Amino acid sequence: MTFSSELTKARGQAVFSGFFLAYFACYGVVLPFLPYWMVSRGLNAQEAALILSSAFISKVFFGLGVGMLADATGHKKRWILLLSVFTFLGFGVFVQLDTFWPMLIVWFVVGALQTSHIPMVDGLAIATARLGKLNYSGARLWGSVAFIASSTLSGLYLAAYSINAYPLLLVVLAAIVVVLVLPLPDIRPHSKAGRKLAFLELFKLPGFFAVVAVGALLQASHGALYAIGTLHWINAGISESIIGLLWAQGVAAEVVLFAFGVWLVSNIGVKGLLWMAVIGGTVRWLTLGWSSDISLLFSVQTLHACTFAATHLAMTQYITQKVPDQLTASAQTLYDALAMGAFMGMTMTLAGSMYADIGGQVFWAMAFLSIAAGLVLSRNASQC
Repeated sequence: MTFSSELTKARGQAVFSGFFLAYFACYGVVLPFLPYWMVSRGLNAQEAALILSSAFISKVFFGLGVGMLADATGHKKRWILLLSVFTFLGFGVFVQLDTFWPMLIVWFVVGALQTSHIPMVDGLAIATARLGKLNYSGARLWGSVAFIASSTLSGLYLAAYSINAYPLLLVVLAAIVVVLVLPLPDIRPHSKAGRKLAFLELFKLPGFFAVVAVGALLQASHGALYAIGTLHWINAGISESIIGLLWAQGVAAEVVLFAFGVWLVSNIGVKGLLWMAVIGGTVRWLTLGWSSDISLLFSVQTLHACTFAATHLAMTQYITQKVPDQLTASAQTLYDALAMGAFMGMTMTLAGSMYADIGGQVFWAMAFLSIAAGLVLSRNASQC
């Protein structure tokens, strides 16, 4: 691999921590409050869920395309920078809209670009970690810290100034992401996948798609939370400021897990992390479908450490261990296209359409996905 002679472990840790801080500060405004903002513009919950889910579906094509181009050219950083610039510009357009079809069309593209950042940066981070220049979980936890601060403070900010203050907050944070991409290292592999598409080479890796399916099911089980979580809690009489704290509570637990990431990988491995996610997800989604009691919500939100963070760490570690350098961007984007793309889009659409009829019990369908992931894992545990 080629990389700058100035890239020390301290610098690698700093620049990736900085990016994760910026990106998740922005995502801490998007994920909890974008559905609420869209409803404030006159849309209903089902329309807001359809708009959000459209981006998760379109990223199957955007994400995979960018990932394959990154592996083919070796220029991961260049593609990350393009994604961040176009996301910033797209947000500026999206917040000017107030009707369903224009919002759907724009978010179909812009939402996919925004959520394609992380698999691309994770691919670059894996390359940096292999050089001994990065402790991934140590850097990634700063993204979780940023999400906590952002979701908490933005909830307080919107409670004080109303949801009409949302667009400026979103665009400013997106601009900061562009700035924090610039210091990332430009690491390129010596070898490439050759004439064949890198994506096709992944089919030759034993057990790869079974493990990816487990991770995808576990992440897609968050679909109801992302689509209608905030709206469901508002309908239950919970304030914006408390909702911001609920989102922060989940990510605070995520920080703790990432802080112990090295120990967890060493002691329970990829398989153990995935089983944590299966069990934690089953308990979390069953509980959220049963009650909206605030004290119970704060308790069960700690299981986000299992449902999201353990899955994310497991899949990143699996790709680090099992996938060759020249295929990491394709592997990350394929997993992300399924987990946070096709599967997530379907579960968000399902949650939005079912919510009007069964309310919070839609979370029980998410528990079924966690159980299904456990069944796949039990049959393929040796591949982890």
